[in-house]
Amino acid sequence: MLETIKNVASGWGNKLSEVFGGGKEGPPVFKDDLVEFVDKEYKRRIEERRPFEIQWRLNLAFYEGNQFVDINTASMALEEQPILYDWEEREVFNHVAPNIEARISKLKRIRLLLKVRPGTTAQKDVHSAKVGSHILKTSYDDQNMRDKYNEELSWMEVCGTVLEKRIWNPKAGAVIGVMQNQDPETGEATQEEVYEGCTETIVCPPQEILPDSCYHQDVDSCKSIIHHRAIHVDQIFEEWGVRVSPEKAEAEKLQKSMIGTGGLGYGQGGFRMHTVKLENHAIVKEYSERPSKKYPQGRFIVIANGKLLHAGPLPFMVDDDQKPGLPFVKLVCLQRPGCFWGKTVLERLIPVQRRYNALRNRKAEYLNRCAIGQWFTEEESVDESQFAVEAGMPGAIHTYRRGTRLPEMVRNPPLPAAFETEEQTLLSEFAILSGVSEVSRDSSVPSGVNSGVAIGLLKEQDDTRLSNTADNVDRFMIQGGKMELRLNRQFVTLPRTLHSIGKDNVAEVIDWTGSDLHADDVILDCASAMTESPIQRRAMVFDLIKSGLMNDPETGRIDREMRSKIFEIIEFGEWESADDEEQLHLGKAERENRMLEKGRFTQPASFDDHVMHISRHNKYRLTTDYEELIAQTPMIDKLFAAHVEMHMVYMQQAVMAQMQQQMAVQQQMAAGQQNAPVPSDDGNGENAA
Repeated sequence: MLETIKNVASGWGNKLSEVFGGGKEGPPVFKDDLVEFVDKEYKRRIEERRPFEIQWRLNLAFYEGNQFVDINTASMALEEQPILYDWEEREVFNHVAPNIEARISKLKRIRLLLKVRPGTTAQKDVHSAKVGSHILKTSYDDQNMRDKYNEELSWMEVCGTVLEKRIWNPKAGAVIGVMQNQDPETGEATQEEVYEGCTETIVCPPQEILPDSCYHQDVDSCKSIIHHRAIHVDQIFEEWGVRVSPEKAEAEKLQKSMIGTGGLGYGQGGFRMHTVKLENHAIVKEYSERPSKKYPQGRFIVIANGKLLHAGPLPFMVDDDQKPGLPFVKLVCLQRPGCFWGKTVLERLIPVQRRYNALRNRKAEYLNRCAIGQWFTEEESVDESQFAVEAGMPGAIHTYRRGTRLPEMVRNPPLPAAFETEEQTLLSEFAILSGVSEVSRDSSVPSGVNSGVAIGLLKEQDDTRLSNTADNVDRFMIQGGKMELRLNRQFVTLPRTLHSIGKDNVAEVIDWTGSDLHADDVILDCASAMTESPIQRRAMVFDLIKSGLMNDPETGRIDREMRSKIFEIIEFGEWESADDEEQLHLGKAERENRMLEKGRFTQPASFDDHVMHISRHNKYRLTTDYEELIAQTPMIDKLFAAHVEMHMVYMQQAVMAQMQQQMAVQQQMAAGQQNAPVPSDDGNGENAA
């Protein structure tokens, strides 16, 4: 579909008609009108977002340790706080970063394992759910989603909001052919590789997103969204086929401030925001608008530096019921009622961090005064210029006028206890506001806590404080998984093959197309791992083993299948039982099931464990999948019956052979007893020796 709408703009005249498809015919649409409309919306939304954006910049500055900056509400820019005295200490004692990093590390423990749940027990729905689950797992590995997830968590915790954009990339995946083209500029024949295409996930920081209103709660309530970013002009030509002139594209970064010194000469005054110009770049603005009565298929307009790159209907059917929608999923740290942008706990930590820096710097200044010292002298009793330089030097000689009072060092009062009390209060406020205690932040136990139960309760309280954010992450992942399946349903028209390892280490090959993806009820397989560590999970499994809940009810022992599952739960993998003889028999029986359900008869082998094979075949024959399979193809039931009957024949032959062997042994024993000599009587009533 993207190939049909790509580069359409290059063939347009000034006037456009029926560009967005459907709807009632209205007044003519011109290129310049679309460019002007998007630019006007872009400027309006930038101004509306500016108060939130300046807060994000302040958050980033505090997270990076540049904490002597503040917001100038008049210019809406970050400015460095001025130094009042030359001797003023300006050191930073960053407690914001470790608290935020502790939150990120705990949220990283959420398992990104998505599965699709079938709507019914029908084989069609079960097969669709199975294919969807494999697609989600394959996409997660191919797109390196773990790194992208870590990046999303960082943006979320620092700025409060991050978005994920799911699109279909026709230039990704395996190469399926070569297409002959002609260069529009030179007219020369060129060859272009054709790819099968696949989904692509783009991490969108909040600085790149412009909703139609900052006061719409979520993406579903937005009518349109603009995604803007600076792209090199050569890349713009490769993607859209339109030459765009470079424009002023800037990036903000922090650099050292050269204004004044602080902290008795320790370092420079601080940091300030610096604008860096990007060469040969242009800002690409992608305007996506939901379907409406005027535009039933929505609108997707792309412009850059006054040129129209593309205009057409929304290309991605990512809404419910396979309708066109906005391909964005939003993740927030904390919901802000009635606002598109979420809130982060970092904003709550900024006032505490300012006060903590001030407290520690005042203590440092007090220690400086005590160490360097101050002096009382009578007027004109000493040479002040020489005395100021040599006063602190070992072996210095000080002279004073006769009849004057000797210089006397100023006696500093002891540091008030309120300083220590205030410091401990601020440290406790960091834990309260961030939701991260000493146990999670610096792996230490609070003083006076010695009980393991008390330590466990502290950890559980930390997890409870993070549960709101963890729930937002769960919803975010599920929405992204649904969008992934809907894109594959829309664009995968030719058969594709999935290779996976199923139960009992059986290799599965699944052929599928987009039409097979009926189910999109995505769930989290293991929900959240945030509330349990690997050690806790293993301890729980061992307790279940001791209680006997994992034993087979019939035998009272742990069977091979449960043993393999236990190894998987405690994260030891399944390789321990990969070469086990019983596991190999189970795998062979599953492979026979797959071949028989395809209508291919397989001959049992004499060395098979026939009891185990028959049990595995009958277990599959009891499923609803098998019932629906034989309803469509009754011959498969006869193949299964013949195959199981041959296993039973082998069993009977083995039993007969064993019985014959036992009879032969018994006959030999009986013959040996008959041929044994009979003892004779010696006449005294006793048998001869």
